[in-house]
Amino acid sequence: MQILSFDIGGSKIAYAMVDENGKIISSVQTVPTPQTAEEIKLILQKATTEFVYDACALATAGVVFQNKLQGKPNNLPKGYDKIDFATVFKAPYIIENDANAAMYAEYKIGNLRGVKNGIMLTLGTDTGCGLICDGRILHGKCGATGEFSFPFSGRDLKRLAAEHNAAQTDCFAIYAAAQQGDAAAREAYHVWEENLIAGLKLLNALLDTEIFVLSGSLSKIVDYAKVATTLALLQPHNPADVKPAICGTDAGIIGAALLCAESLQ
Repeated sequence: MQILSFDIGGSKIAYAMVDENGKIISSVQTVPTPQTAEEIKLILQKATTEFVYDACALATAGVVFQNKLQGKPNNLPKGYDKIDFATVFKAPYIIENDANAAMYAEYKIGNLRGVKNGIMLTLGTDTGCGLICDGRILHGKCGATGEFSFPFSGRDLKRLAAEHNAAQTDCFAIYAAAQQGDAAAREAYHVWEENLIAGLKLLNALLDTEIFVLSGSLSKIVDYAKVATTLALLQPHNPADVKPAICGTDAGIIGAALLCAESLQ
């Protein structure tokens, strides 16, 4: 089976052909996300003329429930949620939230593989959260499970750096300065890290998960050994493992395709 899979976010649209096993079988194309819903539709339509496919999959920002967007995502243009994807793809298709799709890739072929209960947090400019519960994606009553602004995003780290009068404004520069002993950057990063640990502690107390997998650009600045050790001290009876995601920036494309393939079996 060959699936044309898309990942639509606020800054870029990526797409590629993926097989039923989650293997990308074409080059991954990326274009900046345009300013209008009509332009997004045109990009999707153009992509459908470039490939021969059996089905389509769409990982998208926003709340998705029963294969339908539940409103306009904050980072996408007006009218995006009104696009008639059936007329665009003209083939069987599925739509899934991008955090859930990326998590599903990790669940099938990454560091969530083999678990029944796991959580993936995306640490980027903002935060995303996907949950596997008893081997299934947890959507909730309307698809909004995990739609929470956790206080350990890139925006939060930049805000903390400003509050501590750090000279750096880029997240990776803040982290580098902290590692080099800069007092202001070190304190900003420490508070950010403590917020991350507190969030993981709360999620584990509520959901008693087996593992946290961290994805997104800021997952690269996490001290995994320290976070896991701290969680074990805080919750000695049910500590959760903490690992980085391994499916990379194409996880949304892969996960959406895997979900699509399963829906057609």
